[in-house]
Amino acid sequence: MRELDRAHVWFWDLDAVRQLDTARRFVLSGNERARADRLRSLRLRRRFEARCRLVRHVLGPLVGVSPEALAFETTANGKPRLVLPGRAASAGRVAALDFNLSHSENVLVLAVALDRQVGVDIEVVQPGVDVLAVAEAQFAAGELAWLRALSPEQQRLVFYRLWTRREAISKVSGQGIASPTVATPSLATLHSFQFRFGETDVIGALALDVGVRRDAPADRGRVDLATGQRSRPSERVLGRLGATVELGSAVGAAQRIFAKEG
Repeated sequence: MRELDRAHVWFWDLDAVRQLDTARRFVLSGNERARADRLRSLRLRRRFEARCRLVRHVLGPLVGVSPEALAFETTANGKPRLVLPGRAASAGRVAALDFNLSHSENVLVLAVALDRQVGVDIEVVQPGVDVLAVAEAQFAAGELAWLRALSPEQQRLVFYRLWTRREAISKVSGQGIASPTVATPSLATLHSFQFRFGETDVIGALALDVGVRRDAPADRGRVDLATGQRSRPSERVLGRLGATVELGSAVGAAQRIFAKEG
């Protein structure tokens, strides 16, 4: 993996990840194993273990330690954060790594950035959700009026685009969607993506703050929450499913990747 100068995104189908046998569960922490064991559903338990394992296998090599040696903590706002071992930090492998993940049903997305805060959200579209009822409780008056002017099918897709954008923005700082709306001027990028996976639609968003290294060019693509208008950041696919995808290529890469794998 090359040096991180922006944000990189991994997508996985959790149900396609090989199940860990008892001997290989050592890669998970004691707390993660205990949480998995408390899940009564075998499917949910396997998805949880797969999620923990994938995150560890991505972040471990980035900081130069084995996946099982990683430790995590949460910020005051509840955002997960990697606790870097002293030898990795002193070696200069990572100055300030930030990551965020989201999962919906069997789809997992993990975003990683260096010297910037990142937030990501993903949702599998649920046909039975009363999107207007949720919007009335969560969205601003202008957003709600815009939704009501759309056809029922458009309402559903636009609702999920707005929802995931708000979630991604809030997860940059870890505030959560229930907190007051986070202002967007401090964001370098707010990027939406959508793809078809099997018989379901998946919609997501990725937010990246403006604080970058002096020697790293900022991606200045912007998205307006209501109109969806944005400038176009650079687009370059760095890999296949489970490999990295540069921020600006999230839409096209996800569509191509999942079309190939599905």
